Amino acid sequence: MQSTDYHLHLQDSYRLFTSIVEQTADLVLVTNTEGIIIYVNPAWESCTGYQRDEVLGQRPSLLSSGRHDKAFFARIWQRLVSGESAQEIVINARRNGELFYEEKTLTPVRNKTGETAYFVSIGKDITRQLQQQDQLTYLTHYDSLTDLPNRRLLTERLEQRLQSAQASGESFALLALGLDRFKSINESLGNRQGDELLKQTGARLVELLPRGCSIARASGDEFLILLDNIKNARAAAYTAHKIIHELERPFALQSMETYISASIGITLFPHDGETVDQLMNNADIALHRAKQSGGQNYCFFTDELTRDAISRFQMENQLRQALLHKEFYIEYQPRVSLLDGSLRGVEALIRWQRPDGTRVSPAEFIPQLEEMGLITSVGEWVLHTACLQVSEWQQAGLEPFKVSVNLSAKQFQQADLCHVVGKCLEHAHLDSAWLELEVTESLMIQDLQESVKMLQKLRDMGISIAIDDFGAGYSSLGYLKHLPVNTLKIDKGFIDDLATDVADAAIVQAVINMAHRMGLEVTAEGVEQPDQLDLLISLGCEEVQGFYLARPMSADALVDWILAPKSYSRHLLPMGLY
Repeated sequence: MQSTDYHLHLQDSYRLFTSIVEQTADLVLVTNTEGIIIYVNPAWESCTGYQRDEVLGQRPSLLSSGRHDKAFFARIWQRLVSGESAQEIVINARRNGELFYEEKTLTPVRNKTGETAYFVSIGKDITRQLQQQDQLTYLTHYDSLTDLPNRRLLTERLEQRLQSAQASGESFALLALGLDRFKSINESLGNRQGDELLKQTGARLVELLPRGCSIARASGDEFLILLDNIKNARAAAYTAHKIIHELERPFALQSMETYISASIGITLFPHDGETVDQLMNNADIALHRAKQSGGQNYCFFTDELTRDAISRFQMENQLRQALLHKEFYIEYQPRVSLLDGSLRGVEALIRWQRPDGTRVSPAEFIPQLEEMGLITSVGEWVLHTACLQVSEWQQAGLEPFKVSVNLSAKQFQQADLCHVVGKCLEHAHLDSAWLELEVTESLMIQDLQESVKMLQKLRDMGISIAIDDFGAGYSSLGYLKHLPVNTLKIDKGFIDDLATDVADAAIVQAVINMAHRMGLEVTAEGVEQPDQLDLLISLGCEEVQGFYLARPMSADALVDWILAPKSYSRHLLPMGLY
């Protein structure tokens, strides 16, 4: 009775084992000692696409993908026949040819006498798992837009290259590339076209540069390029020149040709630095200088650039403190009529004085405010403050005169500029006739059509428009007739040598004559000598501004200046104009 119960128990165990193997999600394959398949379970059939009947009597090599050599399988077989188990990840091919990854354990099964009777393979299809891992690796190390390595992967490669170069004594170069005016293209054509431009840029770099170099998209419109085995600066410069020239070719965006240029910063190992951080930082500094120099060129890193970068960083911190503690103030420089000597207006000029009393030149801190993205808010503060001051002067009984305020490129590109200006006038209770806005010709020529629209809106509000630093920019007279402006302000560069340089005198004369024929007024900037003033009077210039007549001054000092006798009046009296 006990023997029968035991026999039934063994039968139940066998059925249980068979049921488990048939229903498990693991891939089960059994061969004899000759490697002939004698069993596969349903999970194996489902994964491979083969049916049990068609594989019985076959060898497992029917799944071969060709991805492993003979030595790989020989090593596994040797372990099995020696009585050991083997664990491997095998790349197999399904019946339809699709590859899959199987993580499997192969085990020899012994009979009662201890001899190997079968080999059992139990595995899992880990293809999806590996794909997810590959995707994670990709997202971690590659830029999804351009399919180029990202900054992280480039940094890892740079670290490896650094170590090998230090051991071998080889040299290499790191290039930081930035697209010039990318932001304006992105804003005008839209983010989608901006992305397409970045993709095409990356593709051109891959096509142009040798396969041995690493190209990465670092961030935004900046790319990093690791050039291997660069023997000297000349070789790096040659490559940089090739890149700049290649990117000058038009890009096809929205079925139209779009042009863009590039700037490149170059740093060399071991000359410029011996750590990843040093080289990365040096390349960025050199790129910044290349862009500052006008773009579409390359610049090598130098120690001087590092000092400039440190100084720039310190000034950024100081500027933020200046905004916080209200260290900015405005001075006003008179603009005097040469027709009757009267005050025609003042130009509002921003000034910065540190807590220790030192004054910083606007030529130093205004470009920094532009880089920091603060120029718009600071410019609006200047406009608001100047309007309030002119209104206060009028309420105090002074004869009304205009105030001129410079607009930065960022301000001029604001879609709501007219609204901002209108709010300032409204808050100050100032009539628009007493406000003049100054813009440079180089700013307007960037997008002439949009510039005309914006200037016309401002003119329609009753605001005067002056072209500042006329002659210092593009100086193309063809565009001038399209611009709704009131005044040309001749650049100081033409006034400096006016009394001694015949060419400068001829240019000034021509500008004055042209402006008068077009119904425009002319202001000469930077008048610092009496002979300059005399000559401008003889040339028919109607308004001047400069240190000889008056330096920029505070609002209170201006009132005193208006009431005081003028030292320059003797130059006007002989002409019968004062």
